[in-house]
Amino acid sequence: MAWLKDKKLRPALWTLGILLFVALSKDILSNGRPLYCKIRGEHFFPGLRSIWEDASLPYRHPVLDSIQQRFLWRQFDYDIAVFAPVPFSAGELPMSPDTTILQAPPGSIHPSHTARKFRHWLGTDVTGYDVAAGLVSGARIAVMTGAMAMGLAFGLGLVLGAIAGFWGDDRFRTARGQLWFVLIGIPLAWFYAQTFPAYTFSKPNWLYSLGIFAVVIALFGGLGRLLQRIPFFSHQVVVPADLIIMRMAEVFTSIPGLLAIIAFAAMLRGQTQTIWAMIALIGLFSWPGVALFVRAELLRVRALDYVTAARGIGLPEWQILFRHALPNALRPAYTIFAFGVASAILLEASLSFLGYGDQNLHGASWGSLLRNARESPHLWWISLPPGLAICLTILALHSIGEALSERR
Repeated sequence: MAWLKDKKLRPALWTLGILLFVALSKDILSNGRPLYCKIRGEHFFPGLRSIWEDASLPYRHPVLDSIQQRFLWRQFDYDIAVFAPVPFSAGELPMSPDTTILQAPPGSIHPSHTARKFRHWLGTDVTGYDVAAGLVSGARIAVMTGAMAMGLAFGLGLVLGAIAGFWGDDRFRTARGQLWFVLIGIPLAWFYAQTFPAYTFSKPNWLYSLGIFAVVIALFGGLGRLLQRIPFFSHQVVVPADLIIMRMAEVFTSIPGLLAIIAFAAMLRGQTQTIWAMIALIGLFSWPGVALFVRAELLRVRALDYVTAARGIGLPEWQILFRHALPNALRPAYTIFAFGVASAILLEASLSFLGYGDQNLHGASWGSLLRNARESPHLWWISLPPGLAICLTILALHSIGEALSERR
């Protein structure tokens, strides 16, 4: 890891380090509720509660519930109260219009307070959202989107690229019965994954749908394995894996990712258009780059002498792939991961700017802050901080990606 000591990369590493720190410390750095307070001799931590539970849920304490219902977190007469450096929550407005300050310049004190600690350090936007709070919250959204979306794309592309590059069109063999039953199970798994959650949950549950899909596929695969005892179903057939996967990759790469995600996001209605759905869509449309890269590396690695020797001593194909071939093809793929994280962050910001994504994150992501800035482009403090944050993050990730590609 000598590249970590490169002086040219220090600004990029510091930028990503600060971004990660802000993302992990979001509830401590920006919170409209006191991190700690003492009321009538009792000690509470209402601000820290948002780390493990939804902050809008009842506290089951009469005083705290009364404060939350009247939105008096910054106005209540506490014995002792410790607020975050940014004493406002992203995407959260006071219930009373009289306490909402619109288009306030940086450094403005909230109208319902005289204490300096209740300043809008970066001002407010046209709807009254605190820009500093949205900047801090946007860091968490950016890290979560980039890491999870590219993690999904990397895992999917790694599996498909490994199958295509290692086995090609003439080496991937499977039993006829197992192949047939898996192909039959795919449309049925999709049907049950879409149908069951609608009857069991009031809101769509993506994890539950994914679990149902995996279980149905596993059941049909297991049934195919049982039928291998019959000679007709145990006959080995060759699957042109490389041809199928590469045609799929060509279809995905021929469609502009942003337009495709917007089309799918438009079909999602109500509660289904969440940040998790956006992460899934970004990941599903980002895997071809990883798959093509891994395939190209494995086409080179599978022809090397040590892979031929491993086959010669009778090692199983899956063991040769995962223990010998894939590790040597995986290291260069880290470059694609760095560039992919940058693309995922930029794509999420673009979707939020266009009005797609989780409506509950309005004013709490960099893209949504830029969207609010369109109504008042002359207010520099609304557009400059999130725009600068996106720019620095993308430049830092690209610098690290270029360093990885040079030291492959």
